Amino acid sequence: MKNENQIILRDLEIFEVMVSEMDGYLMSEATHWTMEKGDMPKLTIGGCLMRRQRLPFVGEQLDDAAQKRLEIARQSFEALLFKNVVRFETRMHQELHARLSEWSSYLGHLSSRMMADVNYYADVSDVRVVISAMIEELQKPVYQLDKQILEEITALDQNLKGRWQVGTFVWPAVWQDAYPPEKFWWLYGRPQ
Repeated sequence: MKNENQIILRDLEIFEVMVSEMDGYLMSEATHWTMEKGDMPKLTIGGCLMRRQRLPFVGEQLDDAAQKRLEIARQSFEALLFKNVVRFETRMHQELHARLSEWSSYLGHLSSRMMADVNYYADVSDVRVVISAMIEELQKPVYQLDKQILEEITALDQNLKGRWQVGTFVWPAVWQDAYPPEKFWWLYGRPQ
């Protein structure tokens, strides 16, 4: 198993590569972009926002050079957001609708999958975290969040709460400070 520092450094590397390829991704119509570096997840705005949100919570565990890399990546991403407000808003809404559909599908198939694989929920819960990061970004004054999205995620959350069993944090402990249970309740336990 990777130690916490390896997990953080890997996430930082992914964030840096995502930011470096974001310009090309924004100009494309792809929802998921295969990054040039082969051992990376697909590039999405939501994946980038999730990392921008959580990496500062673990930044003190990084050495000075890695902290500087994080700050450079964050500044570059903020500059891209500022330069491409309309394109980001359009692409975020497109991705958000796709993520909501994906999350709804996961929740619909959860019970049969959970019996076969105990880690299934932990593996797919990043979709809900990404949705949260995108909604938070779209609620900033420069953007306009489609109100239907809030209604849809509220309904999905109510459904999940109806079968929720509170428990321990589902991801590696290194990320726990970034996701307090009051706001990210769906990361603390599992569906019944």
